Amino acid sequence: MPFFSIIIPTYNRAPFIEKTIASVLQQQFLDFEILIIDDGSTDNTEKIISLMNSNKIYYHKKENEERAVARNTGIRLANGNYFTFLDSDDLFYPNHLQLAFENIQRYNSPEIFHTRYEIINTNNQVISKMKLLDDTINKKLISGNFMSCNGVFLRKDIALNNHFNEERALSGLEDWELWLRLAAQYKIKYSNTISSAIVNHDNRSVINTSKKELLNRFEVFTKCVLSNDTIVQYYKNKIYKFKSSCNTYISLHLALTNKYRIDSIKYLFRGIIQNPGALFSRRFLAIIKHIFLS
Repeated sequence: MPFFSIIIPTYNRAPFIEKTIASVLQQQFLDFEILIIDDGSTDNTEKIISLMNSNKIYYHKKENEERAVARNTGIRLANGNYFTFLDSDDLFYPNHLQLAFENIQRYNSPEIFHTRYEIINTNNQVISKMKLLDDTINKKLISGNFMSCNGVFLRKDIALNNHFNEERALSGLEDWELWLRLAAQYKIKYSNTISSAIVNHDNRSVINTSKKELLNRFEVFTKCVLSNDTIVQYYKNKIYKFKSSCNTYISLHLALTNKYRIDSIKYLFRGIIQNPGALFSRRFLAIIKHIFLS
């Protein structure tokens, strides 16, 4: 039984996945397994992985059902004490698992643990860094998803009993929905050391989404969250921040397309009405930049 199971869902990420897997194989902490769940790739992903010579890699190919099903498949197949989820275009830095192991010992085997990350471009230049975490991490999650899959570590029993929501229309928000469920039940422990990276590139699935898919995704998402009594009871009078964040998120992604300026303004206005504090967020500045300066 390895200490860590790294679950990597992938779909047509042949240009990126070798570097992603290599970043795991270069870890200082060596007690881990890698489960690559190929969600029906049609490129040469399988060939690339077959050429990587490591007995730590387990490859499982399945039909395309989206990332939540792929991650849940990995959860069912994993053997580790703690599970973490790495997107197949992102990276672990060499200290990532060692840092997580030390903090898991320090916090006496917490249910959920998170490390900080940074966002880099394809030239390895740092674009931004995750804000510093503090003991309000649970409460702040209702205002937006700042947690990354590659920074989250779930104890095995917690992962087995709290799967990702497999509703296909939810894909892209299934992680935030799970973090909210977990935050309403368990105290999230954390480290402020940056030990992983999200790689920003033009083919990221979160960028290439149609307006119809985006709006439908948030409709499904809000229904899931607001119908969960545990989440609603935990956040109580903070739900307005959740609704505001959803609307400003929609506004930002519509603005990024440079095609839906009026709709972007409409959703931004809704978000500000629900939470005037959104005026002072980095997201607000980004929306204004893309609406009026792009």
